[in-house]
Amino acid sequence: MGSDIVVSLRESSAHGTTLFGLNFHAAPSERHRLLLVPGGMHDPGEVEHTATLPVPQARQTYTVLGMQPREQWGFVHGVNEHRVVLGVTDWTSRLPDGAKGLDGPDLVRLALERSRSAHHGIDVLTDLLERHAPEAGNDLIFLIADANEAFVLEASGHFWALLECSHTRVVTDAAMIRQDWRRLAPGLANFVIDKGWWQDDGSKIDFVRCLSEVTERSKAAQKRWGRASLALAQQQGAIDAHFLRRMLADHYTGSRDLVSGTKTAILASSFLVELPRNEQPLLAWVAYGTPKVAVHFPICFVGELPAAFSHAQPAWTSIEERAHDLMKLATENELDRSKLVVALEHLQTRFDQDAEDFLVRAHEFQQRGKANQIAHLATAMMNSHVDLFDKEFLRLFGVEDRLKVPVQAAEEMLFFA
Repeated sequence: MGSDIVVSLRESSAHGTTLFGLNFHAAPSERHRLLLVPGGMHDPGEVEHTATLPVPQARQTYTVLGMQPREQWGFVHGVNEHRVVLGVTDWTSRLPDGAKGLDGPDLVRLALERSRSAHHGIDVLTDLLERHAPEAGNDLIFLIADANEAFVLEASGHFWALLECSHTRVVTDAAMIRQDWRRLAPGLANFVIDKGWWQDDGSKIDFVRCLSEVTERSKAAQKRWGRASLALAQQQGAIDAHFLRRMLADHYTGSRDLVSGTKTAILASSFLVELPRNEQPLLAWVAYGTPKVAVHFPICFVGELPAAFSHAQPAWTSIEERAHDLMKLATENELDRSKLVVALEHLQTRFDQDAEDFLVRAHEFQQRGKANQIAHLATAMMNSHVDLFDKEFLRLFGVEDRLKVPVQAAEEMLFFA
């Protein structure tokens, strides 16, 4: 698991909105699915069975859209109905591994299911860490945001430090909180003083100096952190979703040799959310694969998520699987690469325009008291985009479209056809 995560608060953005984006790195053989988990009310005494531990269920949970590694319960990143967005990566501390506890994806899903704001999400995360994390090890970094604020939480076992973000912030696979923390885990100061890692003179604890381990991986992650931080700083006040999309792609391409983990780790997916403070429908942009093959799909909370974003289905393959297949064209002859570039640019332009049209139509429905029709509109758009991508994929490989899936759309939704 490894991610480069960025946030731009509304003071730094071009349109007064908070933007959150990330690149998620994984081995080429790993597969993931996009999952929409509905919220609901739960009875007292219910238990949530995560991948690692059973946890008492909250009385109320919220709807979450998240990216789930295959055969896992949790999410590596996601966003919930209250427009709280959260991502996680790991790092290397000097503490030895402890007993098994909640892992990063489990914590992300639990926090998103239970949080009404970024600040509330921090309370949920720290409570879960203190109750269900091992005493040491399990080194994780979280970046959580809503429309108004964002926080970084760096944790090793049940020890953690919290930083409040200002303007922009980058998170990579290295702890970066020093003496600029806002809160520390209870008992952490006594722990590092007893270990002889900090002097008992009343001075403020330096989290990184006390707990971080200097490794080749952390050095590479610090370089990625610096490059991404500089890119955001240079665009201060003019950051929008299109810039952030390009910036994440350029960041991966320019820092490919610094990606942590195995040498074969690649960009598995990119995730981008703009968090407006008004009531317009929330769109999350999801892309699979490296920038050479990535197409960002707009995903809407209120629609029915197409099965193509899940694991491969019996009669056809997933969007993720086809992105891996497109890598073959990206590495073959120049003619194939040129066709691929043109096709993907055409699809992206269409998806971007459809997303803009969708938001306009959704606003019209809200004004006319037809908000219940927005879900049908969102479903039609997402299914149309899967169908367009499917056709283009088959055309690029010279295969007839035998997998055509009809989309049932009302007359008012035909602008997606």
